[in-house]
Amino acid sequence: MRYLLGVASVAGISMLATMGMVILTGYTGLFSVGHAGFMAIGAYTSAILVMRFNVPFLLALVAGGLLATLCSLLIGHTSLRGRMRGDYFAIAMLGFGESIRLILANTKPVIGGAMGLPGIPQKTTFWHVLVIDIIALILVRNYVKSQWGRNSIAVREQEVAAMMMGVDVAKVKIWALAISAFFVGCSGGLWAFFMTYLQPAQFSQTRSSDLLASVVFGGMNSITGPAIASFFLAFVPELLREVAKWRLVAYGAVFVIIMIVRPQGLFGYKDIGFEHINKILGKLGLKRRRYADVSQ
Repeated sequence: MRYLLGVASVAGISMLATMGMVILTGYTGLFSVGHAGFMAIGAYTSAILVMRFNVPFLLALVAGGLLATLCSLLIGHTSLRGRMRGDYFAIAMLGFGESIRLILANTKPVIGGAMGLPGIPQKTTFWHVLVIDIIALILVRNYVKSQWGRNSIAVREQEVAAMMMGVDVAKVKIWALAISAFFVGCSGGLWAFFMTYLQPAQFSQTRSSDLLASVVFGGMNSITGPAIASFFLAFVPELLREVAKWRLVAYGAVFVIIMIVRPQGLFGYKDIGFEHINKILGKLGLKRRRYADVSQ
């Protein structure tokens, strides 16, 4: 049971980071393969604040997310204000992510450089992750339903038309990047206090690619789809641990099958809302009544 809760915690941390990618990639249409850099910033910042300055755990998580947001605003102002888009933005974010990893690997004071930062107290629990994920889902849903969310969708679908309608395209993109960085930064803090050990190698390009893959597989215009996909992609490697030699092969095969069978993602443009849950519960209730009537 403890092992399953541990895997579920890792999956939940990945889900929180994926919520940030949903806003940036799913609804604004900006692809990034460097968000592991924001995760690293949040992880190291949170860990240092708790270990060196005795900052409360939850406050340290928020501080890590805010520092990641500040870094995203600097990057967004220099790149997106210059109307960088498409592959150029993805390459710029790739450079950012690798730069953060190399800086951390070559900074030995305080954070230990490539040897890593050990001795982090284990404060992240499954219930922390669960509550924070629920809050994140609600916040992302509210953002998508707001005017900012509609502007993001307009920018993704037709940037020129959105600009002609008076939408500040650069501002929409910058804020989408900032919000996504905050979620990813907070997930980095949860990761640090769950693993109790940080190393720059944990935040390689592979982690950024996994976050992007969760959004693509779950559905580009869905919230719950990428969330469930991130859970799925976190559990698959654990299920294949017994066949370690073929683990990566099977993992890649799952990717290919999903993209062939469901190129629009697992959920496509659909979301699981409260109304769907109520319908399911309602149907179950009707069945129970029927069984009760038959028994009478």
